[in-house]
Amino acid sequence: MSIQRKQMLIIMLTSTVALLLACSTFVAYDVVSVRKGLVKKVSVLAEAVGNNCTATIEYNDPKTAEETLSALRAEPAIVSASVYTRKGELFATYNRPGKAPLASPSAQPDGYEFKGDLLYLFHPITQRGEKIGTIFVASDLTELKERLARYPVIVGLMFVAALLVAFILSTRLQRLVSGPILHLAHVALAVARDKNYSVRAQKQSGDELGQLIDGFNYMLTQIQEREGALQAAHDNLERRVEERTEQLRQSQSLYHSLVEHLPVHVYRKDEGGRFVFVNSHFCQFKGLTAEQILGKTDFDITSNREMAEQYVREDQKLMQTGETIEREEEHRNAESARFLQVIRSPVFGSDGKAIGTQGMAFDITERKQAEAKLEEAHRELVRASRQAGMAEVATSVLHNVGNVLNSVNVSANVISETLTKTKSANIARVVALMREHAMDLGEFITNDPKGKQLPDYLDILAKHLASERTYLLKESESLRSHIEHVKNIVAMQQSYAKVSGITEIVKVVDLVEDALRLNAGALNRNEIQLVRDFQTGVPEINVEKHKVLQILVNLIRNAGHACDESSSKEKRLTVKVRNGNERVHIMIADNGVGIPPENLTRIFNHGFTTRKTGHGFGLHSGALAAKEMGGALLVHSDGPGKGATFTLELPVKPKK
Repeated sequence: MSIQRKQMLIIMLTSTVALLLACSTFVAYDVVSVRKGLVKKVSVLAEAVGNNCTATIEYNDPKTAEETLSALRAEPAIVSASVYTRKGELFATYNRPGKAPLASPSAQPDGYEFKGDLLYLFHPITQRGEKIGTIFVASDLTELKERLARYPVIVGLMFVAALLVAFILSTRLQRLVSGPILHLAHVALAVARDKNYSVRAQKQSGDELGQLIDGFNYMLTQIQEREGALQAAHDNLERRVEERTEQLRQSQSLYHSLVEHLPVHVYRKDEGGRFVFVNSHFCQFKGLTAEQILGKTDFDITSNREMAEQYVREDQKLMQTGETIEREEEHRNAESARFLQVIRSPVFGSDGKAIGTQGMAFDITERKQAEAKLEEAHRELVRASRQAGMAEVATSVLHNVGNVLNSVNVSANVISETLTKTKSANIARVVALMREHAMDLGEFITNDPKGKQLPDYLDILAKHLASERTYLLKESESLRSHIEHVKNIVAMQQSYAKVSGITEIVKVVDLVEDALRLNAGALNRNEIQLVRDFQTGVPEINVEKHKVLQILVNLIRNAGHACDESSSKEKRLTVKVRNGNERVHIMIADNGVGIPPENLTRIFNHGFTTRKTGHGFGLHSGALAAKEMGGALLVHSDGPGKGATFTLELPVKPKK
């Protein structure tokens, strides 16, 4: 149904309802008015007849009263009438001839009542303001019925005439509303059919319909602009898609070229484990062509069934977990062994789900062979470094033994000179003199001038011999101490020269003190102040004792050289022992020449040294030994002239 018809239907329905409501109101009002007029008419008639009956009631003349009531024949609508006395007794009655007599009702209060097709009215009869009786009048509703019978015709004619006028007016006036809407609908249909957004609707008024047309035209303008922008974007997208397609084509070409020429085995499998891509190196490794591999599984191209089953399990795990597997594989045949570095990962689709697996394998056989040779060279270097370290320890021992032997020699010379110059020989002369005067010894000591001096001389000689004895005992103790020192140094060298590779539980401070004793001669000779800063409660460590000693002896000697080469007047070497994080830290710090920043990164390199007489083995072998024991050798220096600190970190428990 068109909007025009809908609008006509709405107008006619509205008019019909309005007319029905108006006609109903009119009929209802007219009925009420007619009934009120009838009541008023009957009331006036009853009052007039009642006034005429006052005398008959007063003189108790019912017959005259009935004659008076018979005057009501002039009113066809009156069907019955009655007069009642003051006491409510029936006094006189009237019934229209030709009508069925109506029984007079009992006297009731003044008023009226519609009963069925009759109007009952009770009206007072008064005389000089006093009620002397009541008159009852019953009237039929013939006039009202006749009037109601005429209403359908009248209302029907009015209803039809009004609807006809409403239809004619609405047919002409509804175009003011439906016209712009139909025009807008035709324009919208044309735009939708032809996709022509340049069409515009014609505005016909400034009301809401005009605003609707303005909004529709503005919407078309916006759509036209967006359509233009969308078309431009579409053209640009098409161009970019073409460019990207060409780039993708080139990228795929470059990818395949790269994959084909890289010395790497590359493959890709689908979700079922079938090969969908292999490069030439993979084919060469398998000894098959690409046509013989593509579409096949590991079971089809691998004779080792256990390895094929392992590959299938790993493929399933890769697609389930999304993780990457990297490992080294060894492939042996009757002639040789090949080592591969394999990297395997899942392949994901655009929806993020795994759709297969891929892998790359690098041939690392040459690297493995080089690593084996390097490992052998490393072992040789460690052995040479250990021998060099032991030689350094032996040199320290010789230096210390030499220093102690110098002290022994000095003590022996002192004792020899003291014994040579001793006055103990004078005792023999005193004894000889006393023997000469044995017979008169008392006389000789008492009266002889020499004898008188003999007691004083013996007293002086005794004191001198006692002093000499004390001095010789002191030098003898020093000589014994030096000899004991030599024995200790030799014993320590023998203990550290045992077979390597055996770990022992040792006290860190004892190891440090041993290293300091081995370098004590050089430190004293160069007048280097030694500062010990040992933390209490440092736990014992389980290490190869001789390796730690070699490292510490070398670090302390290097620190001594750095102090000796420094221009500082106060030469100081500080040894610290600390505990933390299940590791023991031994720090050798000096205030010597320091280390330039560019040398800090290569100071542990093999053969690197800044001393003319250095060989570059010590720090390199020390770093290797520390690493072998699960520790580390570190260095720090603020620069030339600012000293250096070497830190040896060792685990409390040996490296497994």
